[in-house]
Amino acid sequence: MEMEIWLTTKLTSLTERARRSKGYKFISLAYLLNEELLLMSFLELKRDKAPGIDGVTVKEYEVNLEENIKDLVERLRSDRYRPQPVRRIFIPKPNGEKRPLGIPTLEDKIVQMGIKKILEPIYEVDFVDVSYGFRPNRSCHQALDVLDKVIMTKSVNYVVDVDIEKFFDSVDHKWLMECLRQRIKDSRLMRIIGRFLKSGVMEDGEYIETEKGTPQGGILSPLLANIYLHYILDLWFEKKVKPHLKGYAHLIRYADDFIVLFQAGREAERFIKELRERLQKFGLRIKESRTRVIEFGRYVWEKAQREGKEVATFDFLGFTHYCDKTRKGGFKLGRKTNRKKFWQKVKETKLWIKRVRNLVELQEWWKVLCQKLTGHYRYYGISGNMAGIRAFYGEVSKLAYKWINRRSQKKSYTYRQYCRFKEYNPLPDPKIYHLTYALSSL
Repeated sequence: MEMEIWLTTKLTSLTERARRSKGYKFISLAYLLNEELLLMSFLELKRDKAPGIDGVTVKEYEVNLEENIKDLVERLRSDRYRPQPVRRIFIPKPNGEKRPLGIPTLEDKIVQMGIKKILEPIYEVDFVDVSYGFRPNRSCHQALDVLDKVIMTKSVNYVVDVDIEKFFDSVDHKWLMECLRQRIKDSRLMRIIGRFLKSGVMEDGEYIETEKGTPQGGILSPLLANIYLHYILDLWFEKKVKPHLKGYAHLIRYADDFIVLFQAGREAERFIKELRERLQKFGLRIKESRTRVIEFGRYVWEKAQREGKEVATFDFLGFTHYCDKTRKGGFKLGRKTNRKKFWQKVKETKLWIKRVRNLVELQEWWKVLCQKLTGHYRYYGISGNMAGIRAFYGEVSKLAYKWINRRSQKKSYTYRQYCRFKEYNPLPDPKIYHLTYALSSL
């Protein structure tokens, strides 16, 4: 208990020191990777996650937990610790492509969690308010709330919708280390981070060196990505771009997914050109096919209403955003579940039901299905999207009936029986969890 208090005090002092001096560089940090911090890091790991290339699970590691942690700390202090390659798997994306994920070994997850606990208190002081992804006490719904408020209350006429091509695979290691050096001068800690970046990938039994990128799936990767984009994008936009604009502009970023709202079309077009050059300098590229400037906002909608035209839509954080109208005929920002995301979630649910229906009893997997539905509502249950979550409820209910009836070759479960079963075991009803439009009236 005393050590936990000491650790909390030390981590808090990092924040206070970083806040007092924006130019301060931390010389001694690696000593914080002690037994107490790494034990705390281990206890925060999710127990059901897939193991890395060594196959070691949380359950196996904790059999001799104290000895394992003590040995890990000793290897860190004597510079004998070497991160192992991540195990690469691929998950499908809505557009048909596959997203690579890198799964570190358990010990590497522990060390990454420890480093994250050290770096986060420092960089949270520096991060700009425009970023919302993978930060303490911040969420995608806060980003969506800000988007709603800005479009409803500011002079927004254009939206720059940007997609960075394969961001996590393209991060330049030298530039990332340079970004870290703006605050960190501890050579031991920097060496450990550098080894993580260079640890490589195992795919189908073949080792692949990594000259760039930071693998999605690693505990440390989201923080490193935020640090990279903080210096490359956020600060650049706030300090270099905005001061030279005549009209209003606002950047909203969640990890590598971001949009920029502009008042003036010429400034929006110029920003795209400058952004392209800026990203190229740091080893990144815009995905041209998915990057565009569209007219969007209150005045654009009012003009379109007079001329009988439609306003373009844009996608952000799983939602399609469009110009809608209130019951009184005024303008409001509308949102609905992105079509590709919707059918991807339906497909995932179908595959899950198909796989689990014969493995466990109906009553058991039905409880999990209810939890999955509630999780969907908690994300997509946002003001104006009741139709979207109701449609998802309907699709899931139909899938459940279909695959319950296929437990044997002979169909013996009628729809009437299914409805009666649902009366006593109801699926959770669609519910709006995020009242975004309340912000529109501020």
